Amino acid sequence: MPRRERPPTTSRSEHWLRVAVQDTPAFLNQKIRTAFVWQKEEVINWLSPVASDGYAEYYDEAFLQLLGLDNLRAPLREFWPRSGPRWDGLAVTDSGKQILVEAKAYPEEAVDGGSKSKDPRSSAMIEAAFHQSKAAFGVPQHANWSTPFYQYANRLAHLYYLAGLNELDAYLVFVYFADAPDVPQPCSAAEWTGAKRVIEKALGLPVRHKFSARVATIVIPADRLGR
Repeated sequence: MPRRERPPTTSRSEHWLRVAVQDTPAFLNQKIRTAFVWQKEEVINWLSPVASDGYAEYYDEAFLQLLGLDNLRAPLREFWPRSGPRWDGLAVTDSGKQILVEAKAYPEEAVDGGSKSKDPRSSAMIEAAFHQSKAAFGVPQHANWSTPFYQYANRLAHLYYLAGLNELDAYLVFVYFADAPDVPQPCSAAEWTGAKRVIEKALGLPVRHKFSARVATIVIPADRLGR
């Protein structure tokens, strides 16, 4: 299945998310609960990245299976082509919420030139998924979701797939690490706030939309994680 084991030692956003999940989960979980205004009783259970699973990352139907989501009324293969987003983190809560995580350690990681697929059928599926997602998010259809913020856009599309098409209790978290010492140009918390505004403006996202309560951005100072 689409599961990719990762090396035991890594760097940048992959490293810092591992540290947050493995070493300081209480801190990370509280940041997520605060962002979504959840009660402290909402227990978050991390499924990826975890050491016991080789820090594997999941994609395609495998990420759904890891989250315990089978036999959805809208199959993923009908919404998005194979070799879709690799999820940096996946978690579920005791009450059944599904959490998808995209992590970055500096803004250049967020810039993406678009899908690498050369298959016209795959490109057509992505465009159709973006068309549906834009409508659901209240984004003008002329907004360009293919570049330069394709990763951000396809994560939004997958939230729409889960919470919109399948009516699941799904949430998307963008985790940004501030002042990471192992990146070419460390980014401060204030700079991350500005970058978020630029990305959302470029994608045509309104300030408030149907999924506002299901999308959150949290900024974590790398030095707060201890290493």
